[in-house]
Amino acid sequence: MEENKFLKEEKLKLNKLHSMQFRILATIIFAMLAITVFIGGISIYEVDQYIQEQSENFVVVTCEHEGAQINHVFEDMQKSVKIMESYVLGFLTEEADIEDSSFQERVIASADKMFADVAQHASGAVAYYFRFDPAISGSKTGLFYSKMDGGDEYISLEPTDIGLYDQEDTEHVGWFWQPYYAGKPVWMMPYYNQNNHIYMISYVVPMYHKEQFIGIVGMDFDYTVLAERVHNIEIYENGFAHLEMDGVVIHGDDSESVPEIKADSNQYLRASKELTNGMTLVLSANYDDIRQIRYEIGFKIVYVVLLLSAVFTVVAILVVRKIVAPLKKIFDASVKLSKGDYNVEFDHSNISEIELLNTAFENMATNLQEREKELHLSANRDSLTGLRNTTSYKSWVEKFDKDIANKTAEFGVVVFDVNQLKKTNDLYGHDVGNTLIITAAKLISDVFKRSPVFRIGGDEFLAILRNKDLKDYKKLLAQLDLECAHTFIEEADHLPISIARGFAKFHSKQDFTFNDVFKRADMAMYGDKRKEERE
Repeated sequence: MEENKFLKEEKLKLNKLHSMQFRILATIIFAMLAITVFIGGISIYEVDQYIQEQSENFVVVTCEHEGAQINHVFEDMQKSVKIMESYVLGFLTEEADIEDSSFQERVIASADKMFADVAQHASGAVAYYFRFDPAISGSKTGLFYSKMDGGDEYISLEPTDIGLYDQEDTEHVGWFWQPYYAGKPVWMMPYYNQNNHIYMISYVVPMYHKEQFIGIVGMDFDYTVLAERVHNIEIYENGFAHLEMDGVVIHGDDSESVPEIKADSNQYLRASKELTNGMTLVLSANYDDIRQIRYEIGFKIVYVVLLLSAVFTVVAILVVRKIVAPLKKIFDASVKLSKGDYNVEFDHSNISEIELLNTAFENMATNLQEREKELHLSANRDSLTGLRNTTSYKSWVEKFDKDIANKTAEFGVVVFDVNQLKKTNDLYGHDVGNTLIITAAKLISDVFKRSPVFRIGGDEFLAILRNKDLKDYKKLLAQLDLECAHTFIEEADHLPISIARGFAKFHSKQDFTFNDVFKRADMAMYGDKRKEERE
């Protein structure tokens, strides 16, 4: 009897112990399930907000980047025409008789060869022309060269008789009357040209001597190339890009259409960028694409939450004491991750399930952190050369403008331009041309390793010099020349590297913005480039 009583008491104690363990386990399991669901919900919400924000940033950054690239193309076009204008005006001294026909013939004859050289280096150009004002010469006095029917060679054509056409006839005489009445350089909107059978866009500059209008100089460019470039901009799967002018969609072909533009504006996330020629680049991202990304990541988070819930339950049943501390650490790390804090640490455990859980969260934190770094780098680094890009350059310009305003600025600017890039692309292909750009970028960044170096265009680079580099800029430029002389592109028949450069130092009495210094450096660079071409 006494033995049975003893056994009953021990059995009761054991049942109480099991009951307490069950309650603890049940409480922990319930709490962990609740926490997991809660963290999963926060993670889904935070990730959803993050994706929405990053999508908006992506569209804006892409629009800024593509707009800057297109603006660079327009600026190159304007520079080509400005060079032609400067060349003609160089003949007009105080003694020059602009109304003298023999003088006009000398100007035209001299400009003929020079304009041909400029046109050969003007990307996308299909025609160039120079006309005197009919009021001081004949209605056809000038020169006109054009590529016919998609050919590569410029053909001399008889200048259009301006007097035969109405001033509103854009195709035939708009290139003359529009800049004449505007009194300033103008970009003509895309129009169809019967000579070339393409849509083109023109940049024309009116010329004045002693405030007297003497004529115009201009170039026509293949607009379909620009339209195709805009068409090829990728914004997720169903997004698109187009150009507008005063709210009107501009196409490169009458048959083209962008039907989505007329759809409900709530269906698209849009960003726009004003372009140099008065157009606007508009990028439209379909919200369905963005929602699809959010749904996919949300499903993955739900899957991870369910998996973690199962792991927590099994581990809690097996080892109550050993699981509490690691789960607390995981919980704290999950909260940090959900808030975007990826600097988390985990305690290693000899329980394989907990260790796997730690590894999963560590990988998640590492992947998210690497992704954030990649997004940052992609926004501020040039994908081809690895140098700082135009987005980074814009930030530096804003900083120096503030320094100039605060009278604390002291710097110099070197503008570089890789010579013979177009020739290299034409002879050996764009892959070799890219090798030329990459090699030139490395030479510049190696020589100016203490200074920020930017790629601001296809073959244009810029370095901002301060302190010792500013003081030793002549030595550094000489070193760059020496390095170029000993560096060759093997794929291009041992082609030597040639880089035109121009330097300008900030002067507080004449420079009021960073761009003032840049313009002087850019002009010096073009002077060096012309000197190289003459040699």
